[in-house]
Amino acid sequence: MMTAPERAIYNALNQLGIEFTFQSSMLGGREQRGGAVVDFLVASLRLIIRCVGEYWHSRSDTKAMDELHKIALETTGWRVIDIMATDALRNPLFFVSEAIRGVSHARQL
Repeated sequence: MMTAPERAIYNALNQLGIEFTFQSSMLGGREQRGGAVVDFLVASLRLIIRCVGEYWHSRSDTKAMDELHKIALETTGWRVIDIMATDALRNPLFFVSEAIRGVSHARQL
């Protein structure tokens, strides 16, 4: 099921005409220890956009796993950009456009 912030990013990517995959398994997905399911995969740009909810992603165990996933994905040639859930709801077109350009406005939790 898609959250409201994910829906906002989804709609913005569609509005910008960007081809993407929603909820894509990477690094073994949920089947392999250390695997990840990324929110938005833009294969043509080697870009992964993650929607970061302030509550869930502020937990220390989740923050650590997020960082490990980011390092592993970037090591394999992907660019990883996080969009905060509140930003996705506030101005999805702006933050998705910035992510496409490789600019992250995500703040540390």
